[in-house]
Amino acid sequence: MSKPTFCYWSVADGEYADMMTCCIHSARQVGVQQDFHVFSDRKIPGASVQPAGKFSKSLYLFKFSFLKEVANLDYDYFVFLDADNYFVRHPGNLLNQLQGAPVHIVLESNCAAENNVRRDWWDCPLENYVELMKTAGVRSRSIFNTNAGFWIVHRNAVERVCQLADEFWQYAKRQGYIFTEEAPLAYVGHMLMGNPYRHTLNANRDVWASDWAGHFQGRLPANEKWNFIDYMSETQYEVNPCIVHAMRSKQMMIDAALRL
Repeated sequence: MSKPTFCYWSVADGEYADMMTCCIHSARQVGVQQDFHVFSDRKIPGASVQPAGKFSKSLYLFKFSFLKEVANLDYDYFVFLDADNYFVRHPGNLLNQLQGAPVHIVLESNCAAENNVRRDWWDCPLENYVELMKTAGVRSRSIFNTNAGFWIVHRNAVERVCQLADEFWQYAKRQGYIFTEEAPLAYVGHMLMGNPYRHTLNANRDVWASDWAGHFQGRLPANEKWNFIDYMSETQYEVNPCIVHAMRSKQMMIDAALRL
């Protein structure tokens, strides 16, 4: 049996193409050899580029549409990365993150926890978000949110992922909540990953984490330990991920790309 294959992919036009250039350069610098496929409006060094064309960026739901397109490529798995991700070490075989599931979606905060300081997500009260998820079929006691900057899908699961995401988004809309892509992606994770607790950021803190609180603000990420702050509870735990979602380092990534 041949070894499963995967590629990285993204959607990055405008200044996000510069960020993607920096992202790919950081990956190559630490020895990552997998292919990068990017939907863009320009050439991106180190990537196979397909024209993105004109598309709506509203609520970032375009990620699901482009997932269907990238699934036409000849790989077993597709690893999505937002353009503002930065590699500080080789992540090893990312397919280990799946743990037998058809998808890996990083689950961050337990929105059902009693110690949450923040009480809403995307203008939806947490108790209502939890109820939406449970009514839509989620059975776990904990109900998590996610950051949609990194996720993995098996090619045979693409249609199901998009179907579930659309069904949850439409259901939430009927209840009066207009979500970005993150809530339906979290729903997909709960429904398809089996044991969601094995896919939390806390349980996989050495692979990927989002620097939403700005530990690396004003500089490029480095291979160092830092404290991740839980978005809902504000509790902290130490992380040292191979891939940093450098949300507060966008300009630094753009500047770095222009120097290449």
